[in-house]
Amino acid sequence: MTESQLPDASASDNETENEIFPVEPRYHPIHKIPRKIYDFLASAKLAMLLLVVILACCVAGVTVVRDKQAWDVIFSTLWFNGLLVLLIVNVACCFFGRIWGRRVTLISLGMILFHLSFVTMFAGIIYNSLFYFRGSIRLTEGETLPNGDPQSYDTINMGRFFSFSKLKGEATLIKLHTGYKVDGDNKRAAYEVSVGSGPMRNTGIIYLTKHLEYRGFSYYPEKEGYSALAILSDKQGREIYGGFLALQSLKVKEDGSYIYTVGTKDGASVINFPPEPNAPIVAMNVAYRPDKKAEKTGDIYFDVYPIIQKSEKVSEKPLVSGKVGVGASFDAGSVKLAVKEIRYWTAMTVRYEPGKPIVLTSLWVGLFGVTLTTLARMFKKQKPRLVMT
Repeated sequence: MTESQLPDASASDNETENEIFPVEPRYHPIHKIPRKIYDFLASAKLAMLLLVVILACCVAGVTVVRDKQAWDVIFSTLWFNGLLVLLIVNVACCFFGRIWGRRVTLISLGMILFHLSFVTMFAGIIYNSLFYFRGSIRLTEGETLPNGDPQSYDTINMGRFFSFSKLKGEATLIKLHTGYKVDGDNKRAAYEVSVGSGPMRNTGIIYLTKHLEYRGFSYYPEKEGYSALAILSDKQGREIYGGFLALQSLKVKEDGSYIYTVGTKDGASVINFPPEPNAPIVAMNVAYRPDKKAEKTGDIYFDVYPIIQKSEKVSEKPLVSGKVGVGASFDAGSVKLAVKEIRYWTAMTVRYEPGKPIVLTSLWVGLFGVTLTTLARMFKKQKPRLVMT
């Protein structure tokens, strides 16, 4: 072998020193297309572009469009979650391409754990945004509603791929406890609830700092109020229809007390009774003023109007008005009305966040990785320096 045929050792050393990161795997695929895809996914320019676009979407989601609309048009869409997936792949390719083939030390192991936790945390966030559920279910004491029926919820917000088949069993409000105390600490209101079916049923009391878990779903207390059992009878006293009406609290300006009425937070309203799909017999407003001395007693105020047609406005002046006590009958002309009973109603927030455990675990792993790298660098033995004499 001639001198010119021998390998150039100096050239090999220069190639090692000038090696460009991310490091290419030592075994290259034959085809160029996979390599081009890898170069694209490991590009720093792609990372910057993705971060700018995602940040712009997040800013738009809290300023331009908000709340449910922001989730519908941005955060729960496939294209936004696709951007997050692409960012995860980009970070993985950038980092793990750099450490490929290197010797694993405590310092590098900590960094590997940190970046791995970053990737899995984003994966958990994406998984959660596509499969989460959040709804508000309203129950009157003694009432039971099916968890898997969308009609049981006042409000629903869920991920694109969430299925109601995951909601099993029923939810029952057994009783609302006022002035509930735990170790002498007043929790104000506590809900005694039961969720599920059969032997898997879970029963407990929830309050401001305690919730109930069932099959991955969490039940949190939200708000509460009064519910009136309204009874419609004919002139002879035979009951025609009965049902619970949730009452809204409204503050009385004159004395600062509260009155509870059919309506919204903006004011009282008039409803047809019985409600749809039944044929209405009267239109009315019901209001309740509690007795301060005895719970669930007090005065009931009735205002009776002509039946409300869809194309007509409610008459400003009622046909009949009057006041009776809870349980007493009110003569409304052709029929009689009464509120036989006052109960409490409660609204609970139902949450399902399947990606939350992944995110929390990733945060702990990332913290461990940073701590490991920091300690390894602190206690790393310094190489002895040669002193020239």
